[in-house]
Amino acid sequence: MTAEPRSDVDAAKAAICEEPADLFSPGAREVLARAAAAYLVPQYLTPIEVLHAIDYQEKFANAGTHAMQTVQKTSSWQVRGLNVPVSERIRRLWEISDEVRKLVRERLEAEPAQPITPDTLPDVIARRDGESDADLAFRVFVGLTATLRDRENWVSKFSAVAGLGSAIATLDAFTYFDQLIAELLRAPAALDAVLGRQDTMGDDTLRLLALAGGTAKPETAPAEPPTARALFELCAKARMPHTAEVLEAHAIRLVCSSDKFTRRPLMDEIAFVVDLRERMTRDGELIGGATTQEALERRLARALSDQTIDFLMEGTNSVGERVLRAVQLHSKIFGEAAKRYLETYAAELMGQPNLAGKVAPEGASLHQRIKLLGKLHAALVTADMAEKTRERLANQVEGMQTELLDQSGMLEKIGTAKGPTGERLVKLVDLCREGAFIDGPNAARARQAAQKLMKKPDFLDSYLDGATEKGARAARLKELQKMLAEARIV
Repeated sequence: MTAEPRSDVDAAKAAICEEPADLFSPGAREVLARAAAAYLVPQYLTPIEVLHAIDYQEKFANAGTHAMQTVQKTSSWQVRGLNVPVSERIRRLWEISDEVRKLVRERLEAEPAQPITPDTLPDVIARRDGESDADLAFRVFVGLTATLRDRENWVSKFSAVAGLGSAIATLDAFTYFDQLIAELLRAPAALDAVLGRQDTMGDDTLRLLALAGGTAKPETAPAEPPTARALFELCAKARMPHTAEVLEAHAIRLVCSSDKFTRRPLMDEIAFVVDLRERMTRDGELIGGATTQEALERRLARALSDQTIDFLMEGTNSVGERVLRAVQLHSKIFGEAAKRYLETYAAELMGQPNLAGKVAPEGASLHQRIKLLGKLHAALVTADMAEKTRERLANQVEGMQTELLDQSGMLEKIGTAKGPTGERLVKLVDLCREGAFIDGPNAARARQAAQKLMKKPDFLDSYLDGATEKGARAARLKELQKMLAEARIV
């Protein structure tokens, strides 16, 4: 499984800043977004903007206790589990913050920020002689920050960045736009404003995964909000690892919530969870790792309980049908709790008294009862249940079919019943082909009964009755040969 979503502590420990330059790294900006969310989100600001505009830094520093709380949170996360006083880390972060403000002020005084336009974009992203990666990034981010200065909400800011970035979506320089878009979409409210919401949370989750994977087709984007189409187009043509990571994080957030994915019946909800796990698996790794796995398992555990089992069994009319559905569902789901519940449920159903009279629906024919038992046995022997439970239930079903064959004399009666021998053989062969008889003694008895029918003097004539032409007779015999092979009679 892929790495789990990082906690605040893990994110902070992975981005410990010791020098001013460290604060500009993507990891440090993520920590700033987490620790200062209460300030940044209502202001429609991203860490990139705060770090590349001196007035934003000063407003943040003077905004009540927001800056203090941000430094305290970050410091406590970074020293957790270490023998380092949090006060020492707070002092160092304040020093770094002061140094960053000084550095940004000096650089902006030397080269004032200018908004980026389509005409100036080529010059902005072009590397200057001797310019380092860090200096180029700083210069581009300063320009983007200036471009967004008069934009007062997430939609307006995203539109500006996407509009400029679309022209260079296939260039390496698009990485700066990708990083800013990722920060613009990090808050759930920002994502909803830019992308909108679909009818169900499951649809939202699938759309986020498709966007992150670059498989969402622009023509499937909703008309409203218009920014959705812009995001679809960028994700389809540009390499956007930073944005993809944020979109996947949102998908994991939805998976970990308690809301239903669909508005459909419970069985469909379970099927969606099972399918979603496959969709979230890429190259054999589950997006979100153990966090996603545990969240999906919790959903299945909630869906499979004494309070919901009757909904899942809707449409079944007998014990056998309910056990069959439970076993089939058991093969599709995952999670120890959900699987254990279905195993226990199936075992309790099979343990009730007078089971033979309840295993098939009332009024079911003998053939229908035989076929149900055969189908149930086939499902049981391939189930990944506990070995003892699987063997006990399978043996119980086989015993019930044996007893039913003995008491009814079904196979013997087929051999002596009235009617054309060929018709009786075809009916018996069809049952064998459908797996109605459980492999072992019961299936062997059925094949022997079929072979006896084939030895009757009138068999061939009755089977070929109506086929007068030589070609028609040959075709019918060829079909019989195929049927017998499928039934493993010859």
